[in-house]
Amino acid sequence: MNPEQKQRECIVCREKEPSFIHTVIKTGAFRRLCTDCLLKEYREHFCSVCFNLFDNAVPPQARIICVNCPSSTHLSCSTQPPSSSAASSSSSAPPPASSFTCQPCSNPNFTFFPKSRVNEDVPDETPLTPKSAMALVAAGNISVANMNKAVALLKEEALKKIIAAKTAKLRAKGALTNLQDIVIRQSKVTGKRKEDER
Repeated sequence: MNPEQKQRECIVCREKEPSFIHTVIKTGAFRRLCTDCLLKEYREHFCSVCFNLFDNAVPPQARIICVNCPSSTHLSCSTQPPSSSAASSSSSAPPPASSFTCQPCSNPNFTFFPKSRVNEDVPDETPLTPKSAMALVAAGNISVANMNKAVALLKEEALKKIIAAKTAKLRAKGALTNLQDIVIRQSKVTGKRKEDER
């Protein structure tokens, strides 16, 4: 397999030509994932119903976490049992959520985003549904956030290395100055000995 084809392959599902490929860094290595695999690996970063990314603005108590994995959803997006909807009309606080199982955990064949060219009956240019489009945007945002975080860490590491290099340069300069002083003193001592011997 040539390197160009390898760059278009999802590292998780090994799909050869996914419609979209996203690059992320995980444990210090670049990984290329199709949209579906990226969303499955980064489930804790977005609401699995509305596909909005979680940030610091959404408090943890406003989410419900899957009982099987780190996937979470907004309380407002989760499906509530009918008995809790009557209780919610009398109070302004959201009702306590029942247990939640995300779609990938409840259905092993679930996909956030359709695999491309699964069979020959599906045309190459299958239009995106609104839900697929939201999934694609979420995957793109996760990839961008991941790479921005990696860039920030690399900049910080580069800055530390620059400071360490400048410090080492100053030490080396100081060591050369000390060596030069020692050589000058030694040559003076050697010169005096030669005069004394004459």
